This record gives sequence, C-alpha cells and structure tokens, in this order.
Amino acid sequence: MRTTIILDDYVARKLKNIVPQRKISRFINILIKEKIEEIEKKELIEKMKEGYIASMMDRKELNEDWDIISAEGWE
Repeated sequence: MRTTIILDDYVARKLKNIVPQRKISRFINILIKEKIEEIEKKELIEKMKEGYIASMMDRKELNEDWDIISAEGWE
C-alpha cells in the first residue's frame, strides 16, 4: 500500500542522515510495526490485569458463600 505521511523537518533530516533513501519505507514500516506490537502488548497486559482482578473478586465471593454453608452444619 502506498501512502503519504508528513514528517517534521527535524525528523525528516535526521531520517535522511541515518537511513539510505531506498530503505526509508522499510525502516518506517519496521518502526510502526514495533510500536503497534508494543501498544497491543500493553493492552493485553491491562486486559489480563482486569481479568485477574475480576477472577479474584469472584473467588472471594464464592469463598464467602462456602464459608457460610460450611459453618452452618458445624454450629
């Protein structure tokens, strides 16, 4: 896919100084892919944290229910 992007002058100058002209697209592609993977990983970690907390709360409620049932027969 071909697309046009606008870079700050400073970024464009630095990019041209460190990356050969014919490899700029590949360089930008790699950087964007790495950033996307980083964002997706952070999102996954956040979802896992939320799931862990929800699971912990469910277990706590279940344990409380079992405590009531267990204690009833032993009084």
